[in-house]
Amino acid sequence: MTKSCLILFSVSLLLFSCSKEEEPTVPDTTSEYAGLAVGKYVVYDVDSIGFDDFDGSIDTSIYQIKETVDSEFTDLEGDQAFKIIRYRRDADTLAWTIIDVWSSKITGTNFQKTEENLKYIKLIFPARENKTWNGNVANNLLSQDYEYTAFDQPETIGGQSLEKVLTVLQYDSPDKLIRPEFFEEKYAKGIGMVYKRSMSLVRANTIKPWLGYDVTMTLSSYGG
Repeated sequence: MTKSCLILFSVSLLLFSCSKEEEPTVPDTTSEYAGLAVGKYVVYDVDSIGFDDFDGSIDTSIYQIKETVDSEFTDLEGDQAFKIIRYRRDADTLAWTIIDVWSSKITGTNFQKTEENLKYIKLIFPARENKTWNGNVANNLLSQDYEYTAFDQPETIGGQSLEKVLTVLQYDSPDKLIRPEFFEEKYAKGIGMVYKRSMSLVRANTIKPWLGYDVTMTLSSYGG
């Protein structure tokens, strides 16, 4: 091989090697949306509407829920988990009353939350718009596809400007006339869940009264 050919070969090899170098890996920060750290808390304003098809009545109530990350513990799977204490009060002038003790944890692939002894996969890592997963894979309920419909979007929720919010659509039924159902949660980076809508209604036909509920939880304050 001539000297000129050797130089040309070396330069070509160098250029090929450079072209094969991967882009620097960007650390995934989806877990920061869970808001899991001892001492953190979020207060929600709750609007609850209950529908009774027996007498056609509609019951509306307004109250507050507070979720506090109380402490760490090792769960039955040997993982680090967090105890979540939930409180309720019917007016901001009243004292908080404990209503539930739940738990949450973060694994290498997801954020899990156990509510009323049912474990849900709330978030998966990394978050990407239109990414889907089975939120019920860790419980005995029917399979339910969750989907990221927005990621790292600024939003104003509860009158507060939040810089980075991701949205998880848990279910949106195709039947809007007889059995409308809609479940959605929003999470803000460094805070945790900041919005939740849970709506499940049914009626015998389009002129009959509804049976079911429509509950919205909206960020009021947070800290810790």
